[in-house]
Amino acid sequence: MKKQSDEWEDIEVNERSTDKVHFESPLIQSISDRIDFLRDEAKEILEDLDTEQVRQQIDEIDLDELGEDARGQISDIVDDFSQYKSKIINSDDLPEFVRDYSIDAKRALNRDADYVRRAQRKLDRLDSDELVDVYKTNIRVIELCDKAIKVNKSNADAYYIKGLALINLDKYSEAIEEFVSSLAIDDDNKAWIAIGNANALNGDYEDALGIYDLVLERDECSFDAIKGKALTYYASGDYKKADDEFKKADKVGYLGGVSKEIWDECLENI
Repeated sequence: MKKQSDEWEDIEVNERSTDKVHFESPLIQSISDRIDFLRDEAKEILEDLDTEQVRQQIDEIDLDELGEDARGQISDIVDDFSQYKSKIINSDDLPEFVRDYSIDAKRALNRDADYVRRAQRKLDRLDSDELVDVYKTNIRVIELCDKAIKVNKSNADAYYIKGLALINLDKYSEAIEEFVSSLAIDDDNKAWIAIGNANALNGDYEDALGIYDLVLERDECSFDAIKGKALTYYASGDYKKADDEFKKADKVGYLGGVSKEIWDECLENI
């Protein structure tokens, strides 16, 4: 079966004398034409919004004063309402043509990107000092990513972020499946690193080291891969090799307090 990434590589673009780009692929050309159509339709709406009164109201808003915490709370309120709305309107109860139309509309509006941004914000807040329900938050991240994937199966970030949430829930095998799906769309080192981390946390140390080495073949200065190797050697009890990798990582990037404490423990055990 041909991978989607291969299909994208086969797409050729021919530039004509006009500013409009024409694609060899009928599918991509169709999408491009639909985007142009939506832009034309939106011009009238944008003109209505571009009034002196609206501009004055926007100018009076000081986004800096909102603060990141306030924006996070607003995001939570919107998300809670979205969950409530989903319970009231069950898509399975709707006719198929209505569901299809809804998906097409969300895709056109890039709603998948919106779902992913909301999921990422929730993950980021897990690392803060705020009091959050870790289990509930990760479950919601997965739900948001599933919504994004339903709208756009080619959103690599949706699979990646879903995998991170699954790692937080100790579901390492399921997480790796999501990272592989992400890589099938976008061959990004961050997904490979995440697979290595999942293997390490699951006690599959050799597999983890193999993944980190693969990343280092592509980028010999990858801080995350070197640090991952150091932590994996530490977890497996090989403190000498862990020390060697921590030295390399320290030369490439910044080791946080936790990593330095682990490094000190390695030195004590050599």
